[in-house]
Amino acid sequence: MKALVFNYKLYRLALSKILGALYLKGYLSKLGPLHLKEVSSPRLISNEWLVIKTKYCGICGSDQKQIFLDGNFDNPITALISWPQTLGHEAVGVVDKVGKSSNLKLGDRVALNPWVSCEPREVKPICKACEEGNKYLCRNFTKGILNRGIHTGNSSDATGGFAEFFPAHKTMAIKIPDSVSFDQAILSDPFSVVLHSILKVNVREGSICGVYGCGNLGLLTIHFLKRIYEDITVIAIARFPHQIEMAKKFGADLVIKSSPPSRVIESVGDYLNCDIYYLKRKKPWLLEGIDFLFDTVASAETLETGLRILKSRLVDLENNKESSGVTVLTGVHVPKRFEWTPWYFKEINIIGSNAFSIEDFEGIREHAYYHYFRLLEEGTIDPTPIISHKFLLRDYKKAFVVARNQEKFKSIKVKFYFDQ
Repeated sequence: MKALVFNYKLYRLALSKILGALYLKGYLSKLGPLHLKEVSSPRLISNEWLVIKTKYCGICGSDQKQIFLDGNFDNPITALISWPQTLGHEAVGVVDKVGKSSNLKLGDRVALNPWVSCEPREVKPICKACEEGNKYLCRNFTKGILNRGIHTGNSSDATGGFAEFFPAHKTMAIKIPDSVSFDQAILSDPFSVVLHSILKVNVREGSICGVYGCGNLGLLTIHFLKRIYEDITVIAIARFPHQIEMAKKFGADLVIKSSPPSRVIESVGDYLNCDIYYLKRKKPWLLEGIDFLFDTVASAETLETGLRILKSRLVDLENNKESSGVTVLTGVHVPKRFEWTPWYFKEINIIGSNAFSIEDFEGIREHAYYHYFRLLEEGTIDPTPIISHKFLLRDYKKAFVVARNQEKFKSIKVKFYFDQ
């Protein structure tokens, strides 16, 4: 079968970095780490595994960061992954092969739940995190029957959806309801990331929420907040005109262009009628402001600006939960210095939000995908307008350039599709 394979070789990474500095497609050169290759089709790893024929696979921000080498070599998560990799974890498809212990049948439509935690690794007893439903915090990502890896696409054994077929443990293949389209199902993963992040805080009537970054996660966050919660204010901070347009379409009450940061801070202060404090003209900050900020970028600039526009931390004494002063990070960025005095002064709580798994929402405890499917079936949400481009796998270079150059191509969610 055809598959996009990423091989970690230092000389290839170096050549890719040099060529990429000259032109964007240089990162995708044949001298670099990413190649479209003919490889063996995945096997049934055990009786509890399946093989899925890929229908669609979305390009995640993390895929882009790896391919365009946006990261540091000392990233500690690298100790939990293995190569070569076939990337792609936002995958949907049709069951093509089933193990004897599978609960699915040939032809079932499924969405990939990508975590290669204790159960797929056949580690027994399962760790406490997995037992509690927090599979993204599994303690056994380097153990069991699979090579190192956190999720599908970054283990050499759990190959991903940038290929015609991919393997999945029976716990990793979630059946798609008949009423849910493949286009809707391909957003199961990013939607679940958003759900997990929003449930980290106590959004309530009257909350002022900020969303920093209006790519996939940012726009999905806006969509969810405005469709689920009544009488809240959502302020979005977007980089490009097409993102501003989509943020407004999804119901954001105010959309601010992300540059310059000083204007972001002043715009928030003006909109909320807050006092604005200045040391230098380009470095204003607020004591009042946004209650909860969902930072989908997590760069030094967005972190610093976020600290300046957040309201000082308050705790609701009735439930002992913060009612303001919280940043939730769903993005990851290259580390860089920023001024963080407001973090300590306003006693802001910065929370990391890593992926998803079993979530408590609206009185129901179940996997995030099932919450998503239920909301789709009820007609409460429909985030499919963010799907902007699709490409065959053979056109992967163009696909990644389009996904990367959002301003030029007005791209949001880019996906691969496969001839069936």
